[in-house]
Amino acid sequence: MKEEKKEKIVKILEKKLKSTSRQLVQFDSEDETLQYITNAFREKLSADFVGIVFKTGEQLIVKAWSGTKSSIAGHFPLPVDQCSPNLFLSSLTHEQLSLEKNCEFTRLLQKEKVQTWFTFPLKNELNLFGFCIIGYLQRVILYEEMESVFDDFGKDLAIAVLFQREKQHKQKLQSLLIYQQAMVKETIHGNSIDEITTMLSQTLEKSVLLLDRFLRPISYKLLPDKEGLLDEYLELATYEIVQKRTSKAWIPHPALEKTLLIWTIDVGGDLFGYLVLDATNIKMDDYVRLAIDVARNIYSIQFMKQKIILDAKEQVKDSFINKLLSNPIDEIENIFQYANLFHWDINRPHFVAILSLTIQDHHLDLLEQESYKSAILEKIKLNLSNYYPEVIAVNKEGDLILISPVSSMAHSIKLYWNKMYENLKKWVRSDWNNVQVLLAIGGVTEKIEDYSVSYMQAKKCLNVVKSRFKEMGFALFDDLGAYTLLHEIDGRMVAIFVQDHIGPLLNSEGKNMDLLKTLQVYLSHNGNMTETAKELYIHRSTLQYRLEKIEDLLQVDLDNAEHRFNLNMAIKLYDLFGNELKQNL
Repeated sequence: MKEEKKEKIVKILEKKLKSTSRQLVQFDSEDETLQYITNAFREKLSADFVGIVFKTGEQLIVKAWSGTKSSIAGHFPLPVDQCSPNLFLSSLTHEQLSLEKNCEFTRLLQKEKVQTWFTFPLKNELNLFGFCIIGYLQRVILYEEMESVFDDFGKDLAIAVLFQREKQHKQKLQSLLIYQQAMVKETIHGNSIDEITTMLSQTLEKSVLLLDRFLRPISYKLLPDKEGLLDEYLELATYEIVQKRTSKAWIPHPALEKTLLIWTIDVGGDLFGYLVLDATNIKMDDYVRLAIDVARNIYSIQFMKQKIILDAKEQVKDSFINKLLSNPIDEIENIFQYANLFHWDINRPHFVAILSLTIQDHHLDLLEQESYKSAILEKIKLNLSNYYPEVIAVNKEGDLILISPVSSMAHSIKLYWNKMYENLKKWVRSDWNNVQVLLAIGGVTEKIEDYSVSYMQAKKCLNVVKSRFKEMGFALFDDLGAYTLLHEIDGRMVAIFVQDHIGPLLNSEGKNMDLLKTLQVYLSHNGNMTETAKELYIHRSTLQYRLEKIEDLLQVDLDNAEHRFNLNMAIKLYDLFGNELKQNL
């Protein structure tokens, strides 16, 4: 009679499990399937709680739970190597597992005072997912015959999980295809980088930022609960990028506990920016990687489209400014049309300035220096457009021409240029330490023909800055005193005068150039031996020897006022005209 009752109970259980198995494929997701199992088991088996535990890497995690004792789920994840391996082999009862003293899972159930419980693995011939735990707070009779029934059901459940994962995988692939088509459509018909960012954020359900190469936000889409965290994201992203790019130690905000993943956006070796993804609690599967790769490719195309447009505008602007600065000016009507195109009132008074860079790294060859300089100038132009939008900046002969309206210099012209010069140095030195920045400003323009004059004055002023005011770094032509009178002298006459008076000091390098510097300082101190020696850091007797050498080479008497005047004039002309003298000799 007892055996018949046991057999009847087992058959009823088997029937219930088969009925449950048939329901497993009707759900839309793995999570729904597992939750249905836990609820159905608790109801049909009159259990106090049912849980499904998955093996993920080196940990056990709870995937679904139903009933009481949710505190048990709160103790997960548990290390796999601290739990019995038999949990994954076959059905086990509390009596069997209690013999294994080193099982963390068993100790947890005993600590929670679970009276009766059993487990069965979720696996088939090829896949192992984890196990199911069914528990009772009271004593319940368990039959050995139930073991094979639950083992078979564990196989059915493993197949159901595989089915759901395959179904979910196909859904993701279909979603990815729709996402890719939308991205391609945006590439062809749209120009909005914000649309791409929004699509990526919605697809991955994560916050996304796009930064330019100078780490400034171009576009971003934050999840609703993260909308106030833009500054924190930027701080952490900057930290991550700077740490990888340099050896500088920089500590992000201590409250940030997020995981960011960062990819570069580049084309043909040119860096355009960085894609930043909040990857906190995200699983980096093939779906996520493909979505990221598609977005990066579309971003690259959009950047290239923008770059082509900007390059075309820059070429037009460079051509227009070059015509404006030429002497005499041709095609005045076209110049006015170009000025209108750039919304620039050419008739307002302006200053023309020249920004020049000197690379002080002797390990770089000429090509590397030009590439280096080009990158610096691009950053400067970008910063100028943000901080000095009124300034027109174009490349010319390796330098940067700056044209700024007088109306923007409300307080003081010199203060305006001095502040700009300090900003220029700061922008350069934030990334490059071995670069000297020089700035020379021509005179003010009153009419269109004055732009070429102001430009030539800036060129002359730059020569003087390089030879006389290198430490100061910048100067206005109008502040150069006697130089402003000398710059209009015919270049051929200047060359002859300079050659006649200081030619022997210019025609060779080395010691003779040291003599030129000595003569320059000596004349600037009006023949004071003590002050001259002090500035040159040499002994008075050394200075005396150099001065005698100079008198011998130039056939002059440095005590003669006329000779000193001519030498001073020749040096100023040399400072002012610089390399132009070589073309006239």
